[in-house]
Parts: sequence; C-alpha cells; structure tokens
Amino acid sequence: MTDLTAKGPGDPLAVTPSDPVPVARSNPFATVGHPVHGDGHIGRTGPMEILQERVLSQSTAGATAIIGPPRIGKSSLAYHVFMRPEVRETYPRLLPVWMNVRTQAGIQQAFRRLSDDVWELLTERSGEIDRRTTQAYERAVEPGLPWAQAQSETQEFLRLVRRRGWRVVLILDEFDAARDVFKSQPGTFQALREIAYNLDWNIGLVTTSRRELREIVDMADPDESTFAGIFRSLFLTCFDADELGALAARVPGRAPDEGADAAVARLAELTGGHPYLASVLLDRVCSAARGRPVRLLDEIEALAHALPAEFQYYYRDLEELLRADGRLRALLEVVLGPQLVVTPDDAQVLLQQGLVRVREGSYRAFSDHFQQHLMLIGRKLGHWDNWMAVERRVRDLVESVFQDRYGTDWPTELRRVRPKLVPMLDHCEDLRARELRSFGAQGSTRILDFTYPRNLYDLMASHWDLFGRLLKKDKNYWNERFSLLAKVRNPMVHNRMSVVTPVEQRTFQLYCDELMETLDGVS
Repeated sequence: MTDLTAKGPGDPLAVTPSDPVPVARSNPFATVGHPVHGDGHIGRTGPMEILQERVLSQSTAGATAIIGPPRIGKSSLAYHVFMRPEVRETYPRLLPVWMNVRTQAGIQQAFRRLSDDVWELLTERSGEIDRRTTQAYERAVEPGLPWAQAQSETQEFLRLVRRRGWRVVLILDEFDAARDVFKSQPGTFQALREIAYNLDWNIGLVTTSRRELREIVDMADPDESTFAGIFRSLFLTCFDADELGALAARVPGRAPDEGADAAVARLAELTGGHPYLASVLLDRVCSAARGRPVRLLDEIEALAHALPAEFQYYYRDLEELLRADGRLRALLEVVLGPQLVVTPDDAQVLLQQGLVRVREGSYRAFSDHFQQHLMLIGRKLGHWDNWMAVERRVRDLVESVFQDRYGTDWPTELRRVRPKLVPMLDHCEDLRARELRSFGAQGSTRILDFTYPRNLYDLMASHWDLFGRLLKKDKNYWNERFSLLAKVRNPMVHNRMSVVTPVEQRTFQLYCDELMETLDGVS
C-alpha cells in the first residue's frame, strides 16, 4: 500500500532533524465552504445541546428550525449533530435522513424519498424486518399513487417504524427553497407538520434556512399559518471570542512565541467572527505559510489590505438576500442612520439574526469590514433621503468652489493656505485610503465623501469671501444651522435618537429644507 504521508528527502515539506519547529503537512481549512463536522466542528455547544435534548433525548421529538445568515454553519451543525456515524453509535435506534429541499420536485417526491431512505437505513441496521413493515413500505413507494393515498401510506409506514422503537429524523436543508418547491401543492406544509406533530408517527423534523419559517410559508402558501407554530427557532450567529480562538488554534505550525489574543482580536475585526469568512482568511494563511512557522498576526495583517475575493462575493450574496426580503434599507438605517422608516422591531430582528451587534451603545454591522461595505453601498444607493441629499449637495458646492479657486488639486493648496484644516483633511484622506484598500475600484476617490456637517462648515468658513455670497447669510447664521445638523446627525447614525428632543428633530428638518432651497438658488 502506498504511504500517502511519507516524504522523500527532496520534498519541500519534509522535516529534518535540524528544523526548529515541526512543519505541518496539511491545511485544515482547505475545504472551506463545505460542511464541517467531527473534529473540525468548532463551538456551538449551546445549540448542540438544544438539538440533542429536543430531537433525540425525549420520547417525543420536537420540530426545530436552525436559522441564520448564509454560511454561518447551519448545515454543519445539523450534520454534526445527526448525520455522523458516531452519533448512530450513541443513538443506535436513530434513522437520520438528509434532504436538500432545493433538489426536490415537490412534496410527493419528498415523501417517496423519505420512505426510501428510511427503508435503506432499516435494512442496514436491522437483521430482519417484519412482513407488515415491509408491505407498508412497498405500498408507500408504489408508482403512480394519488397524492392523498401516498401521504396516507407514508404515514402508515412511519407509524410502524416508530412502534418498533426507531427514531426517524428528517433534516430539510436549504428550506428557503420550499417557498418555490412546495408552492404549487396546497397542503404541503400541513403534510410536513402532520408527520412531525402526530404522535403515532412523530419524526424529528429539522430545517435549516436563512429566513424564519413564517416568512417562507407566507411566500409559498399564506393559509398554512400553523406550520411554524410547532417549531423552536434556533438562531445561529457569529462565533464568540472563545470559539474564534478555537478556530484559529487549528492553524498548524504556529510559532511558539505568537501572541494568540492579538491575532484573534484582529481576526474578529476583519470577519466579526463569521465562521466562513474567518476560515477563508485562515485558509489563505495556511496556504501562504508553505511549511514555514506561522506568525498568525503577521500573516493576517499581510492579508488585511487586500482581503480574499470571497469576502466581496459573500457581501454581494447577503446584499441580494436582504434586498429580496426588503430588509436592506432597514439594515442601512440601523447601522448608518438616519432612522427614518426602520422600527425597533426591525433592529431586534437584525440583532437576532447576527447581522448587527451592539457596541458601545450603538448598532454596528457584524464586522468592521462589513460596516465599511455598508457605508459604500449606502452612499451609492442614495439611501439617506432628505438630509443625505442636502449633505451631498453641500459637498458638490464645496468641491466646485475650491476647484474654481485652486484647480483639481485643491486639497494640497488648501493645506498650504489654511494650515488649521490640515488635521481634518488628513483624517479624511486616511478614511479614503482605508476604503480603497478594502474595496478597490468600488471605493470613493473623492475626499469630501468622508466629511461630516461640521467639516463642511469649517471648509466653507475658511473661505467665506467665496461661500458667503452664495449662501446669502452671514457666518453666524449658518454656523448655528450646521451645528444643529452635526448634533442631530450623530445620534441618527448611532441609533440614539432618544437624546435628540422633538424640537431639535423638527428644527433639523426645517434646516435641511432651508439649505436645499438655498442650494437650488446657487447658479
């Protein structure tokens, strides 16, 4: 037999006695994007205990919905808890069936597949199956049965299986597809509810989905409102610090003097603890190491300026999902402001789904990098409505006036003639450079896109001889207005409108309208 692990003396990964650190020979993140189970499955202790207790440990199995954003680990969790061979050793009467809803043609095919898979598992696990159960299976899978009869025969087969002491668990992966796959067959969700809820044939029904079950059912068949009522929703979010640390600890060949806490903290900043994004980054770390000792923090920093393309692909998928659900605007308002149409319930749902988190009393996206992405698309969408339109118009005016006076390189000249503006301009340059590093050509090259109301006023006040005749009022008049704009804008952005009085909110709107009217009159 060939030894697949043996290395010859010419192999670049071979270890010699003089090597200071043992060199790892495998990348544990090489299959990133696929379900993770066994020794590679990290954390999720609480959700695993809930699934085991609710689905496996009780005499009656409870229906459970695993819900979370894309690639958060829903399928991995379900597979790890129910499908591994080791699980069947612990629960020898378990018959787990895995079914991807997206690949099914409808509920009747799904029931046929369920019967076939249960039968196959029975024949593998049981030396002899009684004649009555055998006949029930044969009737359930008989070709050409009308749907009502197929449903009845499947229930009878499952009833006999349960009476003989077996526990059937059906995992319906990618259940979001049910809104399309099961839409044309009335009563589909009731049929699924029946095989889980009725004690005669009670199976453990587990779904994985990006959306909550009520939303999925409403999209397919609003009349099936009782389906979600038998489920417990189990929301998966990003890894906490301990789980992320355990994931990072899987990187082989770590240098012995490596500061693990700093590396994990930096990984958290870039990925927010998202298992998939963190694994993508660690996969690149392992690939770049090529057998040499790994200083994890240095390797992560080397990748931070140009994160793998998978980050942008993931953000794009998430953006499309949120747009399809009508939640993109809510997310932008929660993390960027202003809160114009979003409600506290919207914010709570986004928090529950792990898309936002509370930091220092305000809502932020699940990672700093995703926060920057939202700022980018929020600016492109023109989402910020009235007051953002005003801010955009002021920026256009400032840029136009300074270009007329100093040319296209006006920031450099402005630094020379107005040294007090240098710190503010430098800060805007830093923000612009950070966005361009993170998002390349998608980022803004315009320095004024990184200014705030107070910055814009200071720029105009530095050249009031130019701006005063356009705005038609003195500096004190506009200083008062921009001070209020700045005061109200920050609470809007950070979801702290409770600190802004109703009078200030109304005055803010009046000032926005006044400024827009003034800008309309500027030729």
